[in-house]
Amino acid sequence: MALVFLLTLAGCAVDSFVGMGLGMITMVALAAGTVAAALLVRRRDLLTVVVAPPLVFVLVAVLNISLAPSATLNLPTMATLLVRGFPTMAVATAAAIVLSLVRLVSRR
Repeated sequence: MALVFLLTLAGCAVDSFVGMGLGMITMVALAAGTVAAALLVRRRDLLTVVVAPPLVFVLVAVLNISLAPSATLNLPTMATLLVRGFPTMAVATAAAIVLSLVRLVSRR
């Protein structure tokens, strides 16, 4: 899961530097990290990969808010990030589910 977290954190850093907030680069990094993790972990650990994307996104969002000089970590800010980040979490979770099912069915 460290791979997913570090890739997403790197994407978040690039997104924050280039634009404002968590955007497309963060989404691609989270999805890519999740896909890589789903392909690399042992079959018995696939459930961890499926539930990790929302947890990783929330952790990265909290770090992003905490390190941003102009943002404050409060409930409205977190709610906004979670609502805006829902597609990101959904795409990464869907990718993890599909790859996990393929790996379980193919016994690979």
